[in-house]
Amino acid sequence: MAHDEFSLIRQWTSRSDGQEGDGLTVGIGDDAAVFAPSPAMEVVACCDAMVETVHFLKETMRPSDIGYKAVISNISDVAAMGGLPRYALVSIAVSPGWSADETSEIYEGIYAACDAYGVRLIGGDTVSAPDALHLSVTVLGEVEQGRALRRSHAKPGQAVFVTGHVGSSAAGLHLLLKQKDPNSRFPAELQPLVEAHQRPAAQVTAGRLLLASRSCGALNDVSDGLASELWEIAEASGVAIAIDADQVPIRAEVSSYAAEAGKDPLDWAFYGGEDYQLVGTAEADGVAALAEQFAAAGIPFAVIGSVEASADGKPAVTCARAGRSMPLAKAGFNHFGRRE
Repeated sequence: MAHDEFSLIRQWTSRSDGQEGDGLTVGIGDDAAVFAPSPAMEVVACCDAMVETVHFLKETMRPSDIGYKAVISNISDVAAMGGLPRYALVSIAVSPGWSADETSEIYEGIYAACDAYGVRLIGGDTVSAPDALHLSVTVLGEVEQGRALRRSHAKPGQAVFVTGHVGSSAAGLHLLLKQKDPNSRFPAELQPLVEAHQRPAAQVTAGRLLLASRSCGALNDVSDGLASELWEIAEASGVAIAIDADQVPIRAEVSSYAAEAGKDPLDWAFYGGEDYQLVGTAEADGVAALAEQFAAAGIPFAVIGSVEASADGKPAVTCARAGRSMPLAKAGFNHFGRRE
């Protein structure tokens, strides 16, 4: 950090003016923030850390993208509980390889994500790091008392669904790794895949629809890959999940690019991660109504399988493809290595 680090911190956080109201009693600028949840609501709290070379590379992410994605990954966790994000705290450790301007751009991305989802930045910390940049974001949200959606509520007989498309972020990363320039422009049909990696969207509206429907069982967000998230639901609920590969929603552009690159698009969908869609279960007799509600909201919604009772008392996830049902490997993004 430069000798005028405190003036830099004030500059980076100047858009958080500490104004109170809307549940915020003490804003940024004091020792701590103080807020109260809305009546009849509970607090939802989550925290994610991003470390240079582990979670992002300068070759694939602009500084503003890094800040944006760090916030989105937390907002996505709130969405997976059916909640509404409200406040954020940011801690950043800046290494010598990052300039003040680049750090300022990270904050620009943080504010852009907060503004897009109605989140207020209310505090955090800024320090120096000897090697790589570390960025940690905490998001505080709220959900109706006793109504939070959880991974552990899947039951036999329910349908398995996913919102949006999966595999797009991994395809975008593959494109960016070839160019090694986060500002690269790609053909029009491929640019949305790059944007899916650099500027993903959190499914807050989808989460609220699922909470309101009362037919949703378990819910999870697709951060580490669809396979990993399905396994988390199966393990938390003690059930077996059967997936139909043909029903997994993959963008046509992803399939086309995968064919050119000699890749299997399902591999990106199951194991790529960072799509930040929602995967969950719902009562079979409520799926049609859910599909109509999602269609009315303009949000893709696909039924991709079903929940079954575990034959041996152990959780399981299988995938049917080309007439054969096979165990779906429990793998995905692992913070101590790319695959588990």
